[in-house]
Amino acid sequence: MQRKAALWAVLVLSLAACKSSLPPVVGVLSAPSTPVPVAEPDPTAALRDEIDNLLLAAREAQERGDVGEAVDCRAAALERLLVAQQEGLASAEIEDMFADLIEELDTYWDSGEGSPGEVEIPEPGPVPPEAVAAARDRAEEVRFDLPVVVNPEVTSLIEYYTGPYRERFTLALERAARYLPFIREELQRAGQPLDLAYLPLIESAFNPRARSRARAQGLWQFMAGTGKLYDLRINGLVDERNDPYLATIAAVRHLGDLHSMFGDWELALAAYNSGAGRVTRAQRRGKGATDFWSLRRHLPRETRNYVPALWAALVVAKSPDAYGFPRFEERPDCLRRVPLDGAFDLEVLAEHVGVPVEQLAELNPALVHRLTPADGRYQLAVPCGQEEAYAAAAAKIPASERVRQYMHVVRKGDTPSAIARRYGSTVEAIMTANRLRNPRSLRVGQTLVVPRAPGGDLAPPRRAASARSNQPLQERPKAATSWAPGQAAGHYVVQAGDTLYDIARRHGTTVAELKRLNKLSGSRIKPGDVLVVAR
Repeated sequence: MQRKAALWAVLVLSLAACKSSLPPVVGVLSAPSTPVPVAEPDPTAALRDEIDNLLLAAREAQERGDVGEAVDCRAAALERLLVAQQEGLASAEIEDMFADLIEELDTYWDSGEGSPGEVEIPEPGPVPPEAVAAARDRAEEVRFDLPVVVNPEVTSLIEYYTGPYRERFTLALERAARYLPFIREELQRAGQPLDLAYLPLIESAFNPRARSRARAQGLWQFMAGTGKLYDLRINGLVDERNDPYLATIAAVRHLGDLHSMFGDWELALAAYNSGAGRVTRAQRRGKGATDFWSLRRHLPRETRNYVPALWAALVVAKSPDAYGFPRFEERPDCLRRVPLDGAFDLEVLAEHVGVPVEQLAELNPALVHRLTPADGRYQLAVPCGQEEAYAAAAAKIPASERVRQYMHVVRKGDTPSAIARRYGSTVEAIMTANRLRNPRSLRVGQTLVVPRAPGGDLAPPRRAASARSNQPLQERPKAATSWAPGQAAGHYVVQAGDTLYDIARRHGTTVAELKRLNKLSGSRIKPGDVLVVAR
């Protein structure tokens, strides 16, 4: 947000004509050098063309490395939109064009280092015609069930994957061998092209724990809102975007919906990357064009290169010998699910089964803190043939020993030291468990994992905690439940990201019933609230 605000300030202070060959822009802060022309029959369409040309010039300048000219062009676009707004042009159209300008800020301003596992798609560069011809010849030897195109842009990205990116591409192909069989099964079940199974190559390099700057996560890089739309559970303890199997089921549904919307796989893929709204706007600006390559210039840079990147990845991945890559035998995981009622610490469970906790955590990447939720039943992934061992071990662990950590929802005034005193933990343990660097960075409503101090017991916090803001992560003895009614049968403590709809679906009830039980007039809830979910 600070970067974006800074760029807006630069744009406002730099309101100047773009130094390209575009016509001068007339605005409130600069005197016109020529008389104002007579309005076109469709002034909104004329403005659309003007803004498109300015943003296109900004992209070209940015790609040449001329940051100053790129800023000037975007400043000119901003000025023109402000003038048009004052002139009373259709507000919906103006908002649409402002959205395009914001996309430019998102795409070009953030030049910091990527997040863990983020896959960057570079800008295609020039390639000689003979390189394009050679790539086409190799692609013709492979069968694709998607409309793969080999042109200069795709050829440039093939050279990137087989050159500077070769080592990471090899690792991605090795990881892919684990997941491709399951993904193909889901695609086949949905009647979709099987080559879509390679999409995670350019999304996450087949890394289930990949995260992007935009806070997309997992093998398929779902944003939280989209993930919830496709029934992925996302809260302080569980993030099913990181489960490669559950996320695959959601991704196949999402791709199918996008294809139904656009009727074209290239446009559906572009929409998967940047959202259906951006593709729809590009279609409106394309003046009748309906194919990706005609609309490409109207899309953000990442999306313009997204489809070429997939075509390049497919050409290389499906003909590894031709490009000097090893072939990896596909060895899918054989997993089964064991139901666990209530909270379990994976470290405790792994010790009782006799396996490394890292092995169990790797099979269950959706468990953000290696803890199953205290409410309801969680389906734990375990290796085939070990279901009975895990179920028996879980049954033998006393309720008071199932976890070694608490969960705390931050309230106003909380500090790591105060939380540590309350739970008999340490500041260092809290900072490490939650990957906190600054003890002053706590946010109200944030969910923290509070580890038990070494050698400590699992007694309740030293001071009575508010029933509206905290719950332990283990089932408490009956005498201790008074300080955390969220553990009582029929109650639920709201987590960050929860909605009434999510909670109702999870507990087999309805939003209307939740409102009735909790005397709610609206749908607003906040982390830490204790809701009655059943009588």
